[in-house]
Amino acid sequence: EGLPVDGLESAVVDAFVREIGLPRDAGPGAEAKFEPVLAALEGELLLPLRALVEGQKAMHNTFNGWAVPPDKVAVVCGQIVHHVLKGDFSEWRYSNPVGARQLEGLSQEQLQKWWEPTRVEHEGGIATHEDAPGELGLFWATKIGGPSHGFDIEGQCLLPLLANARHKVVLVSDPDWPHHPCGRAHFRFLWTDATPPVPMLWLETVNSDFVARVDSGPWRRMVLRHVVGKAEAMKVRLAVETHLQGELESVVKEFGGTGAAAVASNRFMLRPSNGVVEASDYLSDKHDWVQLEEEVTQAMRRCIYTPAGA
Repeated sequence: EGLPVDGLESAVVDAFVREIGLPRDAGPGAEAKFEPVLAALEGELLLPLRALVEGQKAMHNTFNGWAVPPDKVAVVCGQIVHHVLKGDFSEWRYSNPVGARQLEGLSQEQLQKWWEPTRVEHEGGIATHEDAPGELGLFWATKIGGPSHGFDIEGQCLLPLLANARHKVVLVSDPDWPHHPCGRAHFRFLWTDATPPVPMLWLETVNSDFVARVDSGPWRRMVLRHVVGKAEAMKVRLAVETHLQGELESVVKEFGGTGAAAVASNRFMLRPSNGVVEASDYLSDKHDWVQLEEEVTQAMRRCIYTPAGA
């Protein structure tokens, strides 16, 4: 006769913990539960989690060769794996002290809206979505768009997305490529370096998976509609690249936005990163860098959409 259900579940957890390189009787492996492990399996997280356990040495230098503190990398990698196995990864992203500080100043209503994995359905069955409840899709998000950093290369660049409350992605799912999301744009919540600081959503470019045989032409407009809706719901401003001003204004007009767009120059205050480093080709020319203290960006010109009430 076969094992009882609880025995089978325990065997699955034991095997998974072993395969990602952890002992079952100590550390994060000791707290692993079946439902979170099942979710991790469904999200294809065996390789990403194993890379966070066994590949940390490759995270000890930035792309430009600057040292990244190994002890701090070990701590955040351990926290990420621990909370995936425990089943509260998404909650931890927003509630850990460093992450909570990044969002400090928002109202409870605004926080709830930022935490929400917003999903918008568009024509043709295409959806834009901030991953899904649980946010386990973040581990693979940077692999969308061709050669890029991820859990297996320049892994330190993935840590800010996994560990920072201010950092999300807007993913694009297209029925013509049903295997997994095939579009991705980094999406952040930031504060301007002003008195008082102004809360602002920050959108980066929309990337398309190189192997996906789809028409990505409509995606940028769909992503703009998504983030305008988020800005309206949170009553905060939205910053996009200046060349998108016309398209942004068209989206606002078509979907009944309440505000207006204008080009402006701002510096942004980056509160400390819970992922040890920060990584962005838009916020800095350094690509990725250790960001354990508050710092201010250079002045950057962006098209700013200001909803009514923001």
